[in-house]
Amino acid sequence: MAKNKLTIKVDADTTEALKQMKEVTEAANECVAALEKLETVMNRITGKSKPIKYFPKVGIELCGEVKPSDIIQRINNTEEKIWI
Repeated sequence: MAKNKLTIKVDADTTEALKQMKEVTEAANECVAALEKLETVMNRITGKSKPIKYFPKVGIELCGEVKPSDIIQRINNTEEKIWI
């Protein structure tokens, strides 16, 4: 019985593939970071995180028609879980 033997030699340059894999990994890491930030914001909105204790004071002028304190009062009087 004859022995059949097949030998194939393959030379492949994987430099470009490795570069693209690194780019995909970096993009995935950026997506993870963005999703973590989104989760933090969503938790604040839904009340699942600790409230922010100190807000910087910012002067707001709305064409002299509405006072910022009126806006805050309206927000705080709603039934939503948003408090300023």
